[in-house]
Amino acid sequence: MKSQAFVIAGQPVYSAWLENAAGDALELTPLPAEEPAAVLARLASEKRIDVIFCEFDSRGLAQKAQLVEQLLERYPQVPIVGLGADENTALVLAAMRAGARDFFVLKRDDATLGVQIGRLLRRSSAGISAAGASPKKPGRIYGVLSANPHDSIAFIAEHLALAIVEAEPKQRVLLMDLATPAGAAAIFLNLTQTYSVLDAINDAPRCDETLVDTAFTRHTSGLYVLSLPEDVLNRPHIDAEEVLLLLRVLGSMFAHIVVTLDGHLPLKLLAGVADQVDRLLLLSDQSILKSRHNKYLLRVLRQEGCNLDRAGLLVDNYRRRLGLELSNLAELFELPVVMALQCDSLTRVTAMNSGEPISSVSQKDPFWLCIKQLAQTLITGQSAAQPPATGLLKRLLG
Repeated sequence: MKSQAFVIAGQPVYSAWLENAAGDALELTPLPAEEPAAVLARLASEKRIDVIFCEFDSRGLAQKAQLVEQLLERYPQVPIVGLGADENTALVLAAMRAGARDFFVLKRDDATLGVQIGRLLRRSSAGISAAGASPKKPGRIYGVLSANPHDSIAFIAEHLALAIVEAEPKQRVLLMDLATPAGAAAIFLNLTQTYSVLDAINDAPRCDETLVDTAFTRHTSGLYVLSLPEDVLNRPHIDAEEVLLLLRVLGSMFAHIVVTLDGHLPLKLLAGVADQVDRLLLLSDQSILKSRHNKYLLRVLRQEGCNLDRAGLLVDNYRRRLGLELSNLAELFELPVVMALQCDSLTRVTAMNSGEPISSVSQKDPFWLCIKQLAQTLITGQSAAQPPATGLLKRLLG
């Protein structure tokens, strides 16, 4: 049985192009590029809709994005694909942000269009009724952020992601390592990457289940990993909008995503991720240096209007009576303490160098037990009580 496809476009060339590529797989119905309400009214009488193609051009871009959003509200299980006459980044981003699953460029994709359509139809639910069904719940995203780039960011995020995999074995979990040192997460897990997070960012508009299963690096635990290439000496240019788009796309394919960040990334990216994550963990320790730098980072994020209601403090390498206690740090940052981690330095270095997580050495290691508790806290959506907002220590530290 042919799949029922609808092409919303001002030019008939798109319908002919798609029909030629798909052959007998599609029954195409052209629709005029009208107001969203008119298109929705036209589709309301259809008993079956398998895929919708929608042309995007510079004229009426906001209207087309609105149409895609309204189509997804009404038909949440129907894949929508953007169409364009050229590879215009603004058009691709507008389509993907609105919720389009892919974007086909006229003439550019001729050689692979038939394969792409076939893959799209295989993922599509055959025989979807016009009423549709409930949309898939997006995955949860957790950010691990510190002002200073250091190896603890990737190390802790790696163990957090592994703990989530252990707690949710039937769910797909992704570790996206954007922090430096470059490639730390992949190195600590003894993984050889052929596809990096930079590749994924570039492929965000085309990222689908097939790309995830064939290109993303995977740990023996089942954890998917995207990390910076380890041979990057200087921080590569990372576009904030493209990263946020990738997170949105991957959020539909992974139940949990742990993303690492440091204060040397663009402020727009940090603020965007902080607003998008379900929980943001500020990673600090009891040192004056990291405490001050993290305080300044939070100050800038707050000045940018960033919502830190979902942020909490994760204290690394905690030692009692070291000077800055948990209550002091919470007061300084105006954040609740989510967890204090204790780990023997020798054990940590040994795990890093061996490419094995601490959990493989001992399931009862205090660090691993704390990380498992942290994972449960995030999965269940628990939150800590808010600390006081003022105090002497904050003034003494500047």
